[in-house]
Amino acid sequence: MIKYILLSLISGIFIGYFLPYSQLYSTAGMGFLYILIFIIGISIGYNPEPVKRALKSGKKSRLLLPLFSIGGALSGGIIAGIITEVPLKFSLAIAGGLGWYSLAGPMISTVSPIYGALAFLSNIGREIITYITVPIIGERSPPEVSIAMGGATAMDTTLPLITKFSGKEAVLWGLYNGSVLSVTAPVLISVFLMV
Repeated sequence: MIKYILLSLISGIFIGYFLPYSQLYSTAGMGFLYILIFIIGISIGYNPEPVKRALKSGKKSRLLLPLFSIGGALSGGIIAGIITEVPLKFSLAIAGGLGWYSLAGPMISTVSPIYGALAFLSNIGREIITYITVPIIGERSPPEVSIAMGGATAMDTTLPLITKFSGKEAVLWGLYNGSVLSVTAPVLISVFLMV
């Protein structure tokens, strides 16, 4: 799985270097995301029982999952900033991307191209670490761990992996957590960049 992600990234860099940017890239990317979410919807419709169980589980603490995901990411950003001597403003903005690399990199690049590139690499690194780690710990830990690890991507690109290794009940909570983090990320990045 990782080799395909890295091959895709390197191919994209190569193509992007030689071909001028086109709105087609962005449109195609969103189209593939919609198809992915559509396929997940078919999976839920085919077997709705895990989602019904998730709703009836009574684990109201899962409603706080986005709060813990954000808190963990920002805490990690502070620690990483101290270790690497990256200014707090940028380490928090990078961590505030919450795994959404295609947003964090460009937003932060408007203030600092170097930290924008670091934001892209850091947030895509989070997704790659999720792809590596979830198959190892997914079946042995609560689904919240895999979902929080995926961050904003838990609603799209890492959701199939999380579902496979943490169970179909994770679909609902992955969509919930990813949606909240996707709405929160641009706000956090903007706030930290203004400090």
